[in-house]
Amino acid sequence: MTDSTRGPGAAPRQPWSVDVLADLHAGALDARQSAALWAQVNHDPDAQAVLAALDGVKRDLDLLGDAPVEPMPAHFAAQLDAAIAAEAAKTRPTSAPPGAAPVVDMADARRRRNRRMGWAAGVLTIAAAAVAVTFVALPGDQTSGTPQAGNANTQVQPNDEPPVNGEPSISDLQGHEDYGPLDTEDGLKSCLSDHGIEKPQVMGAREVALDGTDGVAALLAGGQDGHRFRLVIVDPDCTKIVSDTSLG
Repeated sequence: MTDSTRGPGAAPRQPWSVDVLADLHAGALDARQSAALWAQVNHDPDAQAVLAALDGVKRDLDLLGDAPVEPMPAHFAAQLDAAIAAEAAKTRPTSAPPGAAPVVDMADARRRRNRRMGWAAGVLTIAAAAVAVTFVALPGDQTSGTPQAGNANTQVQPNDEPPVNGEPSISDLQGHEDYGPLDTEDGLKSCLSDHGIEKPQVMGAREVALDGTDGVAALLAGGQDGHRFRLVIVDPDCTKIVSDTSLG
C-alpha cells in the first residue's frame, strides 16, 4: 500500500511505514518511486531491519511450500467423509423399489388408447368403404326407385367413411371441439384461412397423430367433387397442411 497523498511518482518520505516498505520489497511501486526509495532506505538501519524481516518471511513461505504435506488427522478425515456422503445422498435421485411399476399419466394413456382405437376402426372402414364405392361404380340392374349408395341425402352413419393412411373417420371428429394448440374454433378457422380455405364450416376437430406426426384434424362441410365432407389436417403450429381429403 503506497502513500497516495503525495501524488503519482513521488517517493514517500521518512518515517516509512511498514506498508510502504512491504510494497517496496514486493516490487509494487512504480520504477521511479522504487529507485528513489531504495536510495534512501539503503542508508536507514530501521528500514533495513524491516526489509530483513520481510526477507525472512519470504524464505519461510518458500520452505513451507516445498515441505511435504502432513496427513489429515484421522478423526477430521472421518468427519469430512461423512459430510461428503451425506451431501451426496441428498442429491442422489430416489430409485424405485424393485418390481415397482412406473408411474403413468392416465390422461396421456387414455389419449394413446383412443388414438389406437381410432386407427383400428379406420383400417376396418377402409375395406367396407372400398366395397361400397365399387358397388356404386359398377353398372347393375337396379330399379329406379331403389336408393343408391352415395346419394347426397343419405344420413351419414358412424364410421361409414374410410380414413386414409391412419386419418380419423367422420365419427371420430364430428361434434368434437378439441382444437389443441389452436385453442378455439376461431383459431382453427384463421389457420385454415391462412392456407386458402376461406370461411370453413367446421363440423368437428380434435388432435391426432398421422404417421407419427402430431396435428389438428378438422372436419369441414362441403368437400370437393360433390363430396359432403372435407378432412383437413394441419401441423400444431399451422405452418402447413399435412393432409386434405374429401369424404362422403
